[in-house]
Amino acid sequence: MVEVPIPKDITKFKPTLIGPFTTRQVVCGCIAATVDYLIFKIISISNISITLDTLIGIEVLFAAPILAFSIIFPYDMPLEKFLKNVFLLSFIAPKTRVYEINNFFAPEQIQEQRTNKKKKKFSNSELKKHPDYVLYE
Repeated sequence: MVEVPIPKDITKFKPTLIGPFTTRQVVCGCIAATVDYLIFKIISISNISITLDTLIGIEVLFAAPILAFSIIFPYDMPLEKFLKNVFLLSFIAPKTRVYEINNFFAPEQIQEQRTNKKKKKFSNSELKKHPDYVLYE
C-alpha cells in the first residue's frame, strides 16, 4: 500500500506545555488560581459569614475573565489585542476621517503660487474678437 504524507497547516499548530494545555493557558490558569486563593483568604480573614456556594460564585466571577484570555481568540487574535483594537476603533479613533494630502515638497511655495495668481480680465477688444466669451460680474 502506498502511503502519502498529507501536509498540515503549521500556522494552526500550538505547542503544549503540560498535557493538552499551552503555555498561555497554564500561565492564565496559575494567575486565576492565585486570584481565587487571595479572595478566599481575604473573605475568610474578614469574618464575613457567607456560604461556600456564594464564595465559589464570587471566585468564578473573578477567575472567568482571566481564563477567557487564554481560551478565546476572536479573528485569530489574542483577546487582549482584540479588545485593544475594539477600544481604539470605538472610542479613540474618529468616526469619519478627513482626507488630507501631505505634500512634502515645499508646501509654502505652492501656497504662495496659489495666492499670487491674478485673474485675467477681458477687455472690450478681446470680447469683440471672440463673441463666444461671456463676461460674468
